[in-house]
Amino acid sequence: MKKEKKKKTPSKFKLWHQKMKSTPKGRAYLKLIYWAIFFAFLFIFLAVTSALTSDYETPINKDEEVNTPVEDPVVPQTIDHMMQELIYGTYEYTYDIHINDASYYFEGTKYEEYEEGYKDDSNGTIHYYIDDTGVYQINANEKIPIDNLYSGLDANFFQLETVFNTMNTLGLKEDLGGYSYPVYTCSDSTYIYTLNISPDKTKITDLIISSLDGNITYLFTFNNIGGVLND
Repeated sequence: MKKEKKKKTPSKFKLWHQKMKSTPKGRAYLKLIYWAIFFAFLFIFLAVTSALTSDYETPINKDEEVNTPVEDPVVPQTIDHMMQELIYGTYEYTYDIHINDASYYFEGTKYEEYEEGYKDDSNGTIHYYIDDTGVYQINANEKIPIDNLYSGLDANFFQLETVFNTMNTLGLKEDLGGYSYPVYTCSDSTYIYTLNISPDKTKITDLIISSLDGNITYLFTFNNIGGVLND
């Protein structure tokens, strides 16, 4: 005769669990408990992982840190400062001038104490020299005083200090015409004055004086301002 197996008595937890699952409210309560247990385990896992990671971090040796040198940014010069560089500084220049049908071309170097260059027009080419004692033509290393270097031209336009004072009085305004470099202009009843500035905003590259009727144009171009000049 076979022995009957004794039925196991369900545990209190199982009975409670079955009771909770038997009602909607109980099932919702169970889900809440499950989520609480999940987040508790997740929090413990993250805390342990963080602690282990921090234990293996390599300490920083300040002596081994590489300091990247910081370059000083180019500080844009004021226009007044750029003007002073041309009035008192050194640079190479070309002056391309057209008055009606006549053309004049100057190419030279301006030093602090003097300037020297060549003028070309319909009368030919001359070698000139200018200092605080006067204007000279150089012939075979001999300096001969002359008074016609600017014949047919407005001599005042070659005096940059005078021109810049006029422009400042008229009031320079930036021309927002979409240029790749800064451009400033002003005008009076006869001429338009234009300053072209280098893209890095540190030097004047061109001075243009043109008549409103378009018959007169003075294009002054300045190069190597403050640099090593060619003798």
